[in-house]
Amino acid sequence: MNGQELNQAVVLAPTLSVGDATVAELRDRVLSTIRGENQLAGIRAEALAELQRRAGTELTEVELRERGKKPRRRARSEVETARELEKLPETSKGLRDGDIPYDNARILADANQRAPIDEKELLDDARNQSPDKFAATVRKHEQQRSTDDGVSKLQHQRSRRYARIRTAIEDGMTVLYGRFDPITGARIETALSRKMNELWQQEDPNNRATPAQRMADALALLLTRPGGDKDGASQDVKLLVIADYDVVSQQLRNARLENGTPIPAGELRRLACDAQILPAIFGGPSVPMDMGMARRKASPTQRAALIARDRACIGCGAKAAWCQSHHIVHWQDGGPTNVDNMCLLCSRCHHNVHDRNWQVERTPTGAYRLHPPPPERTHSPQPKHQHQPRRRALHPTKQRK
Repeated sequence: MNGQELNQAVVLAPTLSVGDATVAELRDRVLSTIRGENQLAGIRAEALAELQRRAGTELTEVELRERGKKPRRRARSEVETARELEKLPETSKGLRDGDIPYDNARILADANQRAPIDEKELLDDARNQSPDKFAATVRKHEQQRSTDDGVSKLQHQRSRRYARIRTAIEDGMTVLYGRFDPITGARIETALSRKMNELWQQEDPNNRATPAQRMADALALLLTRPGGDKDGASQDVKLLVIADYDVVSQQLRNARLENGTPIPAGELRRLACDAQILPAIFGGPSVPMDMGMARRKASPTQRAALIARDRACIGCGAKAAWCQSHHIVHWQDGGPTNVDNMCLLCSRCHHNVHDRNWQVERTPTGAYRLHPPPPERTHSPQPKHQHQPRRRALHPTKQRK
């Protein structure tokens, strides 16, 4: 600008009020803000990496905490991610262009910090997958590139395990916090989910606890009363492990938890010795998968098949343990209790289907997706006026020659 380069980030804000915008325009506006957010994160990451090189890590984190009002842990994480993204040029470019979400870029940076990844192999998934799904994709990629079947990564995760208990100074309540490796975490989550389901069955439908309260109650029961039973029996927890069977070698391969987390072969053998594993071999002659109209609820085998296929709620991604088996064509309308006519839905998405006309659709790849009904036009938008977009400075800085 007149021979000077303005060193500040600006955003062009739409001037049409939200009340005058159509549903399509509102959706476009939301998506454009997400894309802009990604671009700004890319700009900030570049600046943080260079600032760290010149001023050091500590001063860079202080800049984020004091002037950017970022929490200490978030500031440290952003600086570490910025440093690692310098080694991933294609990811950095995708972030600056707004094509890759910052969360996915951070997942790639974290993985590359543990061991070099094949950046190009993961770029398409980084652009198109949600962070939850992309994290599972990267975990699988890491195991495939591992020279020891993922054993060293699992050992590294276990070495970082910890749990804390403290008393909150503000109200005197006890606070628990912990981090566990994926397999231990899956067993803990399985036990919690089962106990939560038991508590839900016992609750008054007109006075239900919140999910967070129910989880707290379930954890307290499991810790203070083994199994939560009067006789003190141990908790009966079954861990669902999915594996592919190689007919030629007659061996199990690609063992994984229900959420897709890979399991090293040695860990699978150990689990087989000291844990209850629910084997899932689907479609065999001894396991009836289709119940037709003879049964309304999905059988345990069918539910295992649904978890293996859908992994989570097909609408919002809620954990499979919190989902029900939903008939796509309702049972009372003649829909059979067959796996192809069922999918996993959490309570909220189930409510959307039955009461708000949301629809389950099957994609060409065989996956199931939940879609809202077409938007209804509630009013005719007023005529649009031509306005020049406003320029808003996000955080002005000094000019430089």
